Formats: sequence, C-alpha cells, structure tokens
Amino acid sequence: MKRSVLIVGGGPAGLLLASHFREHGIDYRVLERGKIAQAWRAMRPGMVLLSPAVPGTDWTSLTLRHPIWALPKVRRPFPTREDFLCYVEAFAREQGLNVAENTAVTRVSADPGGFAVSTTDGEESCRFLVLASGASTAPAFPDVPGIARNPHVVHSCDFIHCAAYAGKRVLIVGGGNSAAEIAIELAGTATVTMCTRGPVRYFSETGDLEHIRGSSESVLKELFRFGIVRMREDDPVVSVAHRRVRFRSGDEHEYDWILCATGYRPKCIPLEGGDLRTDPGGYPAISAVGETTVPGLYACGSLARFNRRCAFIHGFRNYVEKVFWDIADRL
Repeated sequence: MKRSVLIVGGGPAGLLLASHFREHGIDYRVLERGKIAQAWRAMRPGMVLLSPAVPGTDWTSLTLRHPIWALPKVRRPFPTREDFLCYVEAFAREQGLNVAENTAVTRVSADPGGFAVSTTDGEESCRFLVLASGASTAPAFPDVPGIARNPHVVHSCDFIHCAAYAGKRVLIVGGGNSAAEIAIELAGTATVTMCTRGPVRYFSETGDLEHIRGSSESVLKELFRFGIVRMREDDPVVSVAHRRVRFRSGDEHEYDWILCATGYRPKCIPLEGGDLRTDPGGYPAISAVGETTVPGLYACGSLARFNRRCAFIHGFRNYVEKVFWDIADRL
C-alpha cells in the first residue's frame, strides 16, 4: 500500500505535522528510529528549555489547544527536558497519532510518483515524504588537529554529572547554552576554563535569542568575575596533543578533560534517484513551503531553516503548517 505521506522523525515537528494530517483525514505514518522524541531522550538529563511555557507567553507548546503548562507538575516558566518528553508522549497518545517506534529509515529511493522507503521493519512507499528528523542528529566537533579519536575529548551530549569531573582540570570548548550551563554546574567541583572562537554576547545586552547563555546569565558572569571559571574569550583551540592544548594566542596548557559544547549537525538519510542539495552546514535547501530540491520531498522542524529562529520550537511551529497545506493541496 502506498501511503499519502510518510514522516521521518517522531519529535515535536513530526508529531505536530502528523496531528494536522490526522485532523484532515489524510493517510500518513510517522517513522521514529527509537521511542517518541528519541533525539530529546539523548539530551543531557535535567536540561532546562530556555523558551518560556506559561499562559500568555508560550514558546514551547506544539499547539495552544494542547499546551505543555496544562500538564501537572511542569516546571514553570522554563520546563525541563523530562517535562517536555512527558508532554510530547502525552500529545501523541491523546491525539492518537500513527507512530511506528523503533523503526529507523535506512534508505530512500525517489521513484515515479513517490518514494520507496527502506526501514529496519521492512519496506514502505509514499507519495510525499517529509524529513522531520531534527538538526541534532550527529554531535559536531571542532575541526582541530588532535581532537578526533582523542580519549580525553568528550562531547557535551555525553556529560552526565559533575561528580565524574571532581578535582579535574576541564576545558569547555564553546560559548553557547550547553557550554554555559555545564560551566555553572562544574564550578567549584572542577577547575574550569571556557574558550570561545569569538567575542561573547549576552541576551540581556542584545536581545538576540542566539545570545542566551544558559538559564542564569548573571551567575555565569559572576563566575567569570571572581575567576571561579576562567574565560579565554576569542581564543580558540588550534591544536591538541593528548591532554595538551594550544590556543590561538600561543598559550599552551594541559587539561584532564576537553569537553566540546560545539553543537550538532544534521545527518541526511541516503537518497537514490534525486539531487538533494544542502547548504554548507548540511541543512537541506528548501522552498518557501519546505520542499527540497527533490520534488515531493519536504523538510520541517529544526531541520528546515526557513529562518534562524527555526532552531527553536516556536520558530518552526508556524512553518510546519505551511508544509502541511502545500502537501494537502497537492493530494
């Protein structure tokens, strides 16, 4: 049976798109490689979402008819990762969404009139295919000599608890949200240094969402001011040899651990029979309605960069609807 739509990814964007198809009686199925919102399950335990979720200022809910703050015991105004996972599971269950869990897509072939999709659970086919697999598929490491396969280098996604770093010298590479929150958590437990490749900007000064530095910007600034966390601003790592790190300034120091809070990159599914063009960051090139350079293949959620704010849930929420209506009009 050829379905009208297959959606790859059971995270917030995939589930929101699925709810639109369900409401309008369009045949669809969501393919999720693990459990619902598997990419979120792989994120750091206790992580705080920095988009507010309260009545009147809700940047985190998938729909305002089913808001996250209506769930009991959700942390306000900023929910945790655990809160959000409970929310998306409840959303999928209450909406009765057709989600095939533990079904990873291994290959896609563009055929006349649609797509053939190979999964770990068998073969599927569809007329339209939507990639909603998110932009946090593969941890990104700096392209620095000595980083790859270095046993003293870890990614922020593998950071669990500060106890493992007690009394250690830790270099945090990066200056974003994860870097800031890990630095705050490690402060006083480990000897912490942060280094960035450019000047550090703060949300309180610029109002730019990309300049949010963790859930407590003022605490981070105080840690820098008192020297509890050392800051090497605009002084990136240029080479690593075992534990020894050389910075652009020429300084060299040894660390027990080098923790890269340097984000993620999307990972595209192998595609045959179509020319899927991507930008230098690995994001698909898309039209104003989310269609890629392969006819009938769409991207939505954080994988679809309609604008910079699509990295946030409230940024891609409205664009999911654009993807839906374009597909619905063509069915």
